[in-house]
Amino acid sequence: MGVLRGRVSGVLAIVLACGFVGAGTLPVAAVPAATAAACRSLLAPAVELLNAGDAETGFGVDGSGVRVGIISGSFGNAGEAAVAADISAGLLPGPGNPCGYETPVTLVDDPPGDDDDEGRAMAQLVHGIAPGAEILFASGTSDFPGAVDRLVAAGASIIVDDVQGSGDRRYRTGPGEAAIQRAVDTGVFYATAAGNFGVPGAAGFPSAGFPIGSWATDRYRPTDCPQNVADLFTDEAIDCLDFDPGESADATLGVTLPPASVMVGALDWAEPDGAVATRFEYVLSLADRTIPFTPGDPELATGAAPLQNLSDTEASEVQVSVVRHVTSTAATPPVALTWLPVPGRPELIAQEYFRSTATDTVGSALFGHQAYPAAFRVAAVDAADSTLETYSSLGPSTILFGVPTPVTVPGPTAAGIDDLPVSTTVLTGSGNFRGTSAAAPTVAAAAALVRQLRPELTPDQVRAALTDHARLDTITIPWDPSIPTERSVGAGLIDVRASLAALAVPTPPVPTADAGAAAIDVLPPTGLSATSLLSAVVIAVALTGGGALLLLRRRPRRRV
Repeated sequence: MGVLRGRVSGVLAIVLACGFVGAGTLPVAAVPAATAAACRSLLAPAVELLNAGDAETGFGVDGSGVRVGIISGSFGNAGEAAVAADISAGLLPGPGNPCGYETPVTLVDDPPGDDDDEGRAMAQLVHGIAPGAEILFASGTSDFPGAVDRLVAAGASIIVDDVQGSGDRRYRTGPGEAAIQRAVDTGVFYATAAGNFGVPGAAGFPSAGFPIGSWATDRYRPTDCPQNVADLFTDEAIDCLDFDPGESADATLGVTLPPASVMVGALDWAEPDGAVATRFEYVLSLADRTIPFTPGDPELATGAAPLQNLSDTEASEVQVSVVRHVTSTAATPPVALTWLPVPGRPELIAQEYFRSTATDTVGSALFGHQAYPAAFRVAAVDAADSTLETYSSLGPSTILFGVPTPVTVPGPTAAGIDDLPVSTTVLTGSGNFRGTSAAAPTVAAAAALVRQLRPELTPDQVRAALTDHARLDTITIPWDPSIPTERSVGAGLIDVRASLAALAVPTPPVPTADAGAAAIDVLPPTGLSATSLLSAVVIAVALTGGGALLLLRRRPRRRV
């Protein structure tokens, strides 16, 4: 691996390389094969973990000619000096990059703010796997759909994002999904971070090993409310959601919160915005009080409220109720509760109902544009031990509004790698980038290699090239075995080498000495006949004293 060895003759090496790679012309300039230390200041473990180490030496691809657009919070808030340092360290392309990748990142927009340059970290991960790809960046914090459109207009053929749009909700599409569809319709391969909303049940509780980040049912089941909840609505007719999927009835869902835990409880139900027929409320029963939360906008089928343990020293159990106002228009739509983590604060550790049934789904936290079928939804596998991250959001997710017919996606499409070294201190402050935000750009980079090898492929064909060869046997899945893998990791961890090998055009046979006229034009991608090519090589060697051989040997760029 790495470079062609000196024992291969210069003529034969060039013939083999041009025949396999399909290069249009002989290179007129090249960068010497650099040592890892000279080319990058940080390791790029995703290269080996995704089996992409010989993409250039084996398949002749490094992403060149492919534009990868990134949507995140910010890119250059740390200042020009920080970006320049990344370029000098080989972590980003641009003038002064020690590996010779001198096309800088194009900032379609990067408004000033207080974001932590997560977009720059994503760009470093793309560059580590597909260093020849041109990278574009657009901020998606205030206008996610617009960012998608701007990157398409700038020529991106691959887009990856790690943002949660303001319109991302369950059961419906919004402007973000419409922008993704427009991009895909123009031929863009679109990847998105699946989200970091997975929550595992803690050891010592019945829900240990199960995802408990949400609870949802396909139809509201009415039952009587607990007395303390009914006392809040003495002047109204109400009932409560029955959380028990069996023949018994239970109007509360018990969740256990560790000390100082804070989460956001999102209540969604499947009715169209602007035509909401049913009024729901979300009620928390604590040891000493009962707290109702009314959705803020009666025209939207959603609401949110804190889920919090006020004690800093002891765990607390909270009983959650969903109250329905019984009116002439009240219906029984699908209902979902999602527990959204707050960065830096402990999450719930146990949930009373934790097993999915024929009617109820527990642990699904995939929603919004991350659940849109046209997007490649990326789960995260830890680079340290090849274990699927428990915070990586699970499916399934059903869309009922904004699509021609209802559609359910089972979960992430496949997985990339996270827990990767970057120069920034994204969220964790450690210098290692974690989350599906880190995994998504590794998949986008893999797609860039596929697109360079086979630029004619449609987005669906690129998706198939990655998923058809993804693997489950190379990763550890931490969930209870009863949880289907399609919910958590989709097809598995992508395998770049296997995808490229399946797509590579077979190498034409090298003509033998007695092939005669058959030797003519066996290598049409060079633009020269075989005879003309051999003559050119002889002349080049005579003029340069063997420089052509050196040029070939220096062409591959090593990466780690």
